[in-house]
Amino acid sequence: MRKVIYLVLITCFLQACQDPNTTTTESASRFFELYKDRTDWQGFQDLYAEDAVFEDVIFRFNYNKEDFITFYNWPDPLLKKHPDYPEALVLEELVVSDNNAVGRGYFTPFYYGDVLYDQAENMRFTMWLEFNKEGLITKHIDWIEYPPEFVISAMNRHLAADSISD
Repeated sequence: MRKVIYLVLITCFLQACQDPNTTTTESASRFFELYKDRTDWQGFQDLYAEDAVFEDVIFRFNYNKEDFITFYNWPDPLLKKHPDYPEALVLEELVVSDNNAVGRGYFTPFYYGDVLYDQAENMRFTMWLEFNKEGLITKHIDWIEYPPEFVISAMNRHLAADSISD
């Protein structure tokens, strides 16, 4: 009986000493793997806590989980991966600290509608992710260097919003 008690105590101690970065690293790695593959939409959604917040810095979007899902909309039939690029993005660096992870990289060429977006110099990203204790994303902030036509759209949106508030 003592052996069982010691075994339980040792197991509890080891779990308590587990590095929180391990969970964050695993969760962030899963996020970027699903994003690269871009085929498991439900699995990607399941990475987010119910109270998750999403922010797109360039477009100044702030969304709850439901609005984020509508915005990201992977099943959109207009969005297609380029046949020469089976992965939607290339992750160049992942930095993890406590419950935060920051991924930096670039998107590979893709089609939206029948328009090819293949300007790698205009498709860099930095994504900041915050996780809860369960390893679910509670905050996701995108900094994306969008293609020029997207940036013009964002600028026009900001100018219109600024003129309304004046």
